[in-house]
Amino acid sequence: MRTESLPAPAPPGAERCLRGLLHDLGHGLAAVSYLAEGMRADGELPPAATDRLDAMSQELARLLDLVASGAVPAEPAPVELHGLLGRLATARARADAPTPVVRPGAPVAVRADATAVWRMLSNLLDNAMRAAGPGGVVELGVTCHPAGEPGGGTATVEIVDDGPGFGRGPDGAAGLGLGIVTGLAQECGARLHLDPAPLRGTRARLVFPAA
Repeated sequence: MRTESLPAPAPPGAERCLRGLLHDLGHGLAAVSYLAEGMRADGELPPAATDRLDAMSQELARLLDLVASGAVPAEPAPVELHGLLGRLATARARADAPTPVVRPGAPVAVRADATAVWRMLSNLLDNAMRAAGPGGVVELGVTCHPAGEPGGGTATVEIVDDGPGFGRGPDGAAGLGLGIVTGLAQECGARLHLDPAPLRGTRARLVFPAA
């Protein structure tokens, strides 16, 4: 009879160190969140800056939830994908990177751990922006497939970049990010597909059971 050896438990000192790091990280994120709220109360910011501040505040809230939960999966809840993509694109807009373009569309909701969905889309979007590079193009979209159609009863998030193609882009954390996405997708009952984009680059598709 073959027995598998279990991995050794983490040393107590390492666990204390990680808990302390999460504790301090939570306090630091909370401080940045308070600064963002103070800027919002200023009332003299232009609309574009207010939009970015709102997106930053929501990103901070997600990070605080993640730190507080210790990455333990939460109960599934409705998550509206189109709006989430818009907020992620706004939060990542900067001069030295491609501006993510969200294709217009109606709201599409799925039932999943909201923080897990945010983490998956954040990793995929960051990978696409890094691959496209300055001057590149990154497009985001959501498609709902009604029951009765091929692939029916699902909702698909598509993130397309015009970079050099999967595995041929700049070095970075793409491999780690995709590993995180794959694991979270399994927990959420979703599927990750990576294939060449129609013209150039990579298309990542995250397929969820529709709510």
